[in-house]
Amino acid sequence: MDKLFLALAFFYLFIVIIFIGSSQVKDSIIVYADYVPTPSFTNDTPSAFKQLFFSVAQDGENAVSPVTNNGVVFHGSRSDKKVALTFDADMTPWMKEQLLSGAVKSYYNQQLIDYLDQSQTKATLFLTGMWIELYPDAATHLAADPLFELGSHSYSHPSFSGFCYGLAQITQDEKQPEIDKTQQLLVGLTKKQNTLFRFPGGCYAQDEIDLLHKKGLQAIQWDVVGDDGFNDSTQAIVANVLKNVQNGSIIVMHMNGYPNDPKTSDALPEIITTLKLRGYTFVTISELLSQNLTSAKSNELQYLRNYLLSDKQLTKNGV
Repeated sequence: MDKLFLALAFFYLFIVIIFIGSSQVKDSIIVYADYVPTPSFTNDTPSAFKQLFFSVAQDGENAVSPVTNNGVVFHGSRSDKKVALTFDADMTPWMKEQLLSGAVKSYYNQQLIDYLDQSQTKATLFLTGMWIELYPDAATHLAADPLFELGSHSYSHPSFSGFCYGLAQITQDEKQPEIDKTQQLLVGLTKKQNTLFRFPGGCYAQDEIDLLHKKGLQAIQWDVVGDDGFNDSTQAIVANVLKNVQNGSIIVMHMNGYPNDPKTSDALPEIITTLKLRGYTFVTISELLSQNLTSAKSNELQYLRNYLLSDKQLTKNGV
């Protein structure tokens, strides 16, 4: 039986490699992924198969580099020791089916949220609309918590740009409803217009950026990957963050809990404690972006001041 599972595992790995190898990276596409398709695990699944899957998921997130785009935010100002923790609440139709059938107990990591509250740590939560509908009480609580800022992660977590690590692909006409439905849900929760959006899987093209801008939305990516998705190693997640964080970093992790991200809440205390000891302040994405604007205005004012002082000095000297 173990040999059969291992054979299936290698077949699965082969399929993933073929898909990744055959997908073309077009201009302005971000191919960082926050989702990798998962097989169903049971208590009888050999540990070797699980370990193989975890390694595939880990490599899929960390080995692919992004093609940058001016219309997308990857980090904040590098001049101040401020970082933004972000957590994605994924929900696909398949995940919803697993939840309603009882195959998965929950896709809400309450322990993670409790620790953020306990440690008084700010965070930005990117929620899918389908997740909001399935967890209305939790979503209302999160919206009312002053520590948290909410953003959109689409409605049903599809791919917005071709092949994106197994996510369902949608047509051009389906993209706007994916955005609009969650916008309406977020307005209902926060009583204000949402301005933040994170693409499922981190995959997009320029057309999608243009669509967001028409809706008054800013695309938010990341520069530090916790790689907590299907990662069974707490210390690996901790190391992924602590080894890569710098001033202005946007850290991406997840808030679905087991089985999608089984060790995130275990890794969080060490991550937060260590970064605070290093002198970092945790802020929301809006606060991080506000700092960027403040720095830019400050630089412009300083330039104008220097120019005027220089002009006065020249006049004084008769030049």
